[in-house]
Amino acid sequence: MDSASNTPSPGLRQKLIIAASAAALLLAGLGLSTLHERTASEMQARKNATALAFEKAPEQWLAHPREASEFERALQAKDVAAVGVSGGLVLYTDRSGKFFSTRLIDCGLGCKNEIGSRLGELSVAQGFALTDIDVDARTSGQRLFQSLERAANVLGPILLLLLVAAPLIYLQMRGGLGQRTRLAEKPRTRFDDVIGADEAKKALRRVAAFMKDPKQYAAVGAKAPRGVLLDGPPGTGKTLLAKALAGECGASFISVDGSYFSSMFYGAGIGKVKELFKKARESAPCIIFIDEIDGIGKRSNGKEAGGGGGEQEQNRIINRLLVEMDGFAALENVVVVGATNHVDNVDEAMRRPGRFDLIVRTALPTVPEREQLFGLYLGQTKSAPGIDVASIARTAAGMSPADIANCVNRAAAYAAEAGEALVSQERVYQSLETHQLGGEVSNTKNLITPETLRRIAFHESGHALVAHVLEAGSVERVSIEPRGPALGVTYVARANEEPLYGERELRGRLAMMLAGREAELIAFGNASSGAADDLKRASELATNMVGSLGFGKTFGLLSMAGVPRELIGPDVQKSVLDEARALLESAQAECRRVLEEKRDRLDRLTEMLLGQETVSGAPLKRVLAGDTV
Repeated sequence: MDSASNTPSPGLRQKLIIAASAAALLLAGLGLSTLHERTASEMQARKNATALAFEKAPEQWLAHPREASEFERALQAKDVAAVGVSGGLVLYTDRSGKFFSTRLIDCGLGCKNEIGSRLGELSVAQGFALTDIDVDARTSGQRLFQSLERAANVLGPILLLLLVAAPLIYLQMRGGLGQRTRLAEKPRTRFDDVIGADEAKKALRRVAAFMKDPKQYAAVGAKAPRGVLLDGPPGTGKTLLAKALAGECGASFISVDGSYFSSMFYGAGIGKVKELFKKARESAPCIIFIDEIDGIGKRSNGKEAGGGGGEQEQNRIINRLLVEMDGFAALENVVVVGATNHVDNVDEAMRRPGRFDLIVRTALPTVPEREQLFGLYLGQTKSAPGIDVASIARTAAGMSPADIANCVNRAAAYAAEAGEALVSQERVYQSLETHQLGGEVSNTKNLITPETLRRIAFHESGHALVAHVLEAGSVERVSIEPRGPALGVTYVARANEEPLYGERELRGRLAMMLAGREAELIAFGNASSGAADDLKRASELATNMVGSLGFGKTFGLLSMAGVPRELIGPDVQKSVLDEARALLESAQAECRRVLEEKRDRLDRLTEMLLGQETVSGAPLKRVLAGDTV
């Protein structure tokens, strides 16, 4: 027989330990009881007959209490036959054989007439028996209550400690699992339910194909993927993609996060890993989704300062996770999907082929995808008809699906707070501005004078008009309501979000940035500090165009980004700055030409802003195009 078969299982070993502990406690209790009985027997054997008579049935005397004065009169009358003293309690028998009890009065240390101090003398003189006795004068109810009270005082702290410690010990024995791994129902989400993320869905479809028919791939020697890492910015739908993967292949879905494996107990995290994978194998086909998997951390080499048991435990958790993934059989049909915003924080041993075989990137949605997302979330609210979702999508550049969902929800909240029955386009734009500009309308609005407000209106109108005429982008909305640090804003969206910028577009954007300041100069003859941020961004763009993008004449194809720092002296820096300045001056001249030629449009848009504060949609398009209707 195999020797391993004689080894008791962990469950049997646990039961044997508990049984042995119980037997030891029982034997200890029996020993203490025997010792107590022996001690009591020896003490009884040393007592006299009078004391034994009093102690055998003290209730006969305690049932007839008398005042101390009556006891003293009986002593004076020499009517006392026997006296038993237990502290301040006296049991006595008179000459006629009647039983009584009394309590002596303690009159203090200086008292000379106290009866108790004269009982020995009186016993000799009168010839009655006097003895010390050990009698409990309490009733049975009092004895029970006080016994329970003493037990509570003694055992209370112990019981409290047990109540706290027992669950913790149980959790330690069970691997520290405060909550058992929850197995979600099989998701109904499919890849078609996920808007955008086409590249990620394409990669995950291959994983779904493996899980649907693992035998087909195993037959030709292909190995099923063990793990997938979803990497991308927050809110780009990584959790939704994992659920869609499970839904596509009809798999069960277990979801935890990186902090799930942490525990105050040493070794508990290992138990969590084991239990998680055991549950997954039992529920195969199964997707284990670990959100924020970088929360498990990187492996420590033990050399860092302050390294200790916590880092060693973290290493053991990583090791156990890798062992479990390495232990997947070809047809086991369990895949681990990890999501992270920082893939470089995931341990390298996890990222090697054979563990997390596939790294899938998720990206922010494009304009068409944002349009679909706005349509989806607005469809879940009571929205007004005719909302220009395409314009909203162009304005919402850089927003994730989670941002868009939150934006629509906030727009619905604005509508409810205003008592409106439908979510209008204006409420969606209001929510967008709150998101993009970092807050609600500022209290600065109440401090702005009419003259300053007119300057702001000319400034924003200048941005919008030059952007439209020079085709720097599609002007979607202009507002002079202050939000956050901005006193006004002009939303200019690119016609498309191509990764490349042409020189003409960049020159147009330079002119657009400078147009606010130029509009102020044309209208008022002087500029304000409101153009500080515009000048900063324009200077950065002009410097990049000359020094890095190859749009300058002095350096031609030479990029400063590729030149060693030690070769970039003051003369080179001056040449870059001189040409960047010339580029800015050229853009300034171009935007001044546009503003002077289209002065009527500039004035009309300014007046509209002063009257409405915000202009968008068709009215904005008409005034920028110069339509008089």
